[in-house]
Amino acid sequence: MPERETTEYVSVGNVVYPGIKQIVSASYSRSHGITPDICQIEMAPQTLDATDDDYEPIEPDGYLLFQFDAAKTVTDSNGVSNTTDKRIEILMQSCRPDRASVRKSSSSENWTIPVYDRRWKWKFGSFSGHWNMKKSGVIETRKKKTPYELAEMCLEAMGELKYDIKDLKQLEKQKSLPYRDQIFPEVHWDRIPPAQALNELVTPLGYRVCLGWDEIVRIKKYGEGALLPIEDLMSGGFEAKLPETPDSITILGGITMHEALWELEAVGLDIDGEWRPINHLSYAPLNEKKERDWRISVPGVFDDILQKLEEVEDNEKPKTDPEFRKRKDQYSLAIQTVYRSYRLEYPSGTEESESLRKKYDKLGEQIGSAVEDGERRGDKTFDKIMESYGDARRELFEDAKPILPGPKQRNKKTGKDEYYKLVDFAQILPCFTTRAELAIDPYTGKLNRKPVEVTGIFYDENKLTNKESPADKSNTVDGANITVISELGILQFAEPMFQYKLDTLVIDGKKTDPLELPFPADIRALIATPLKTLEGEPARFKHREELDKKYRTKAAKLPKDLQGDPRKLPEGTETKIVIKNEIVQAYQARYKTDKSKTTNKYETKLIDVVDNVKTEKLENQALAAIDVENIKIFAKDSGSGVYAGLKKINLDGAIQQVAISRTTSGGMTTTISRNSEVDIYVPTFDQRQRDLALKEMIKTHNQTVDKTDTPKDK
Repeated sequence: MPERETTEYVSVGNVVYPGIKQIVSASYSRSHGITPDICQIEMAPQTLDATDDDYEPIEPDGYLLFQFDAAKTVTDSNGVSNTTDKRIEILMQSCRPDRASVRKSSSSENWTIPVYDRRWKWKFGSFSGHWNMKKSGVIETRKKKTPYELAEMCLEAMGELKYDIKDLKQLEKQKSLPYRDQIFPEVHWDRIPPAQALNELVTPLGYRVCLGWDEIVRIKKYGEGALLPIEDLMSGGFEAKLPETPDSITILGGITMHEALWELEAVGLDIDGEWRPINHLSYAPLNEKKERDWRISVPGVFDDILQKLEEVEDNEKPKTDPEFRKRKDQYSLAIQTVYRSYRLEYPSGTEESESLRKKYDKLGEQIGSAVEDGERRGDKTFDKIMESYGDARRELFEDAKPILPGPKQRNKKTGKDEYYKLVDFAQILPCFTTRAELAIDPYTGKLNRKPVEVTGIFYDENKLTNKESPADKSNTVDGANITVISELGILQFAEPMFQYKLDTLVIDGKKTDPLELPFPADIRALIATPLKTLEGEPARFKHREELDKKYRTKAAKLPKDLQGDPRKLPEGTETKIVIKNEIVQAYQARYKTDKSKTTNKYETKLIDVVDNVKTEKLENQALAAIDVENIKIFAKDSGSGVYAGLKKINLDGAIQQVAISRTTSGGMTTTISRNSEVDIYVPTFDQRQRDLALKEMIKTHNQTVDKTDTPKDK
């Protein structure tokens, strides 16, 4: 006869996967994100031979079924018992088992097989789209999409029939964050899995992808959601999550782009591996006065240099002879680089010292002669001349006081705001390979930086005359024919760039009549460069926000009468730096070129400088990034609990992990984590994001690396 006035509980947990006959134990953790979580199943050995009678295949696309049956028997004072049964089920479909591992001992053998939840399928699919692109700093109406609309497109492409993304609607209505309703994130998805596109969209905005037990995909705001349940709590507590709180957060964007018009100087590559102005090269032609003079050599033919090579060949020198190799290399470098290579010299409008130029050129000619004679770095005399040569170039550049249009700084002497004066050419290296201005590519529809624009006076082989008007945009060199060597600030052209001028030569001691002779092209380039300090730190977009005082850490008061009179440390914490390379400030100098009525020459004047801070709402982008960082600091009520049985609670912005464990004895527990992740076997969300980024980087590299086989020598 049962005891009176008692309550008894009987419970058992069960896990089912089609094809696995006996599951000994199982553990599964569901977390935020698009990466599939894994159920580790410990199973009894079973036959894998399809010819056996008891063979049962493990389904490659199956389901995981967690069941928890609980019976509650209540006996009243009269001895009458009443039993109520309750079953809780969690069904996960489209799961995939992976390779099993075997564990043996002297008395037993168990198999462990991992089973991935249905998110394993999310790494497949192809999705493309370019949205919220800007034209002249304004988003085109036909390409404008809110985060809600973009997320909806991703989920539809994923084939998700049910989803809940209403939290993104609240993002657009958030009055406490007014800058948020202006966020239209530019996305450029090029044949990537739609789940990856969704993750890249919502995570930077402070939202998480949450797959529910009901198979509904939800987008939830990080840190906001349900509290931990109380019923059936076995153990748990809060986490002493004391965030590292700086006094402020500073967003640093990508390297700032300064687009300006740069004068170009003709340079070439010498046989010692150094780039120099063409008159400083070892193979520069010499006229009758033994002066370096490229006018006597036909561009692209360089008959004077070729003649020296042919003289060595006529002497039947072997190809291993140093003189032959030198002449051959010099001719090859002349063909490849002279008149085809131009280096950034000064921003337009800069005037240099004539005496310092002569000093620099004189040292350059000495260098050219020394290289011709076989001297190289490592020779003390040559190293000394090279050092003087480098100093002379820096002195010439600094003395010219070149001005880079862009941000202004206060002149301490005059008290006026002035454009930045460059001191060293290295301050603008490595230069960018484009301009700063954005434009829609008419062929691909992508929003790209405009290519480098080169204009000026140069010879047109089609018209057999010079292009004389730098103001005429039809005289612009096609950017596709220009290659930029960023580290050196050198532009290389597909064809030689030179001009013809009327000038005289001295031949056989007599001065000729005016002849059309070749000169370096008088060209300039619209190109973007960085702006570095002399220490090498490049300028970046910067936005700093102070944290509310109530969130800042404050040093505790020291007890009185301490020995040694300890020194009081300064209060406060430095700012937290967050790099957002996608936020790029761009300055664009605008010019006007006209023909002077007095000099009859073209003159270029700076009109103004515009930037994209307001047109592209850079501060709003920074504030949105700061908002995401603040969420991590201000998230409250962190903790976890272990519960008896199976708890069917969905993930949201606060409930970040639900772990289910079924023991060998049939018991079942559920661990729920709020604003934290406690499963030590599952990487944290941030780590999973880093892993995804690393995989994408490796994938991109493998797609671009040259895998062609090197031909074998016959």
